[in-house]
Amino acid sequence: MKAASDVLHVVMSDMHTGSVHALTQAEAWQGTDTAIIYPTALQQRIYKHFEYYAEQVAQERQGAKVRLIIDGDSIDGVHHHSGDVFTNNPEEMADINIGLLKHFKKRINWQRGDELYIVKGTQIHTGDFEEYIGKELNAQMDGDFHAFNFLQLVTNGVISWFIHHGPNAGEGANEGNMMYNFLKRIYYSAMKDHSVIPDIVYTAHVHNPTFAPFGWRDVNVFKIMYGVILPSWQSKTRYAFMAAPVSRNKIGGVTQLITGGGMIGVPKFYIME
Repeated sequence: MKAASDVLHVVMSDMHTGSVHALTQAEAWQGTDTAIIYPTALQQRIYKHFEYYAEQVAQERQGAKVRLIIDGDSIDGVHHHSGDVFTNNPEEMADINIGLLKHFKKRINWQRGDELYIVKGTQIHTGDFEEYIGKELNAQMDGDFHAFNFLQLVTNGVISWFIHHGPNAGEGANEGNMMYNFLKRIYYSAMKDHSVIPDIVYTAHVHNPTFAPFGWRDVNVFKIMYGVILPSWQSKTRYAFMAAPVSRNKIGGVTQLITGGGMIGVPKFYIME
């Protein structure tokens, strides 16, 4: 029997393409009803970090299969009359996002057997355009659809959940507590319902990354459930300065190695300085 190969989870979320505060293409762009749009100085920095992240993934993935998961809010959409977008056409936002992901796949040396998954985010941001993005990129399917509301993957025996909306990270001495309690609720609900207990739970949405473990035992076998809150690819908006005026918005992506034998590596957070 052929031995299982190592698998590298490459997980990004909250790209918010179309936002003047978020990751966008490196060159000038013009939409159907827009002037020529140039990336801002901050967007150029974010794009440079996007390239750096791709370089790190290319190095890490040597000898491993890649599972690339986009965990929601691929585009910013037209919402709340915010004025934070450079086009009011969400399909144009989606097409830019598709271009970014195609470029990322090329930079990480995408290979036969690698897999792309798209998870749906906040409806007011994305509408149904994550389905459009998934279809255009030939992402893995959830039945008849190319985007998942809830994604469960089994990787070399390791069960991972990917959901967009989850807990906040907490601050200061309380950082990680909300994720710990979130994992605890999942564990006790699974015990009551006799349902599956995941090994890793990835969430997003809050743009504030963290990592927290929850230990549990099955008779005398001790196990750990890991919780990961992903960083985003969007700097702070006017709304964010109102909701969390002094919190830093951390930009970047995550990798996590699952060995062929099912050993779970500590997630690596690639955060822009």
